[in-house]
Amino acid sequence: MGFMFLDIETYSDKNNPNSSLNPYEQEAKILVISYNYYEGFKPPKKENLKEPTFLKVWDSNEKEILTKFYNFIQSIETKDKYMKFVGFNILKFDLPYLFGRMKVLDIADEKELYKTLFNKFNIDMYQLSSIVSEETLRHEQLWATNHKKTSEFLKLQIKEGEGIDCSIFYDNKEFDKIINYCSSEFNLEQMFDSLYLHILSLRNK
Repeated sequence: MGFMFLDIETYSDKNNPNSSLNPYEQEAKILVISYNYYEGFKPPKKENLKEPTFLKVWDSNEKEILTKFYNFIQSIETKDKYMKFVGFNILKFDLPYLFGRMKVLDIADEKELYKTLFNKFNIDMYQLSSIVSEETLRHEQLWATNHKKTSEFLKLQIKEGEGIDCSIFYDNKEFDKIINYCSSEFNLEQMFDSLYLHILSLRNK
């Protein structure tokens, strides 16, 4: 029942910005898949955290990094059939985009892709962010907030820039800047732990 922390960066074409949001656009492409897998029933402790793995499109091509990631998930599932994805906005963005690109590039059929990506007890911290969002109080209903504001509330590392910057860096072949951005954004393990502790503190009041 391990944890697969996941984040992706996608390409926004200058002439078709929607390519970063819709995996079926002709210019659509995944630039980086960032992930960390931890075995076990409980999430990783602080002393066990590790640097994420980055699969980068400029090291090979999109189909190759998607195939490598898909095969890695398949290998994990042979020993951990209850593995779940954990991320921020993964239910609306990361997983559907991965599904779309894997379908377009014929990594696997739809049935297998659905089973691999969605048929799990996935956890989306975007949905949990309403607990720490100021907008929840303002609108008097559960109202999720973004990654940066959630990180600020929990006093975590805050990413510099926005995801759109990665497309500019990619066009300019400034690949190190893309990885620096991905590294600064990948605070998912710490956010997961901090949200749990915050919820626990609310229950104990």
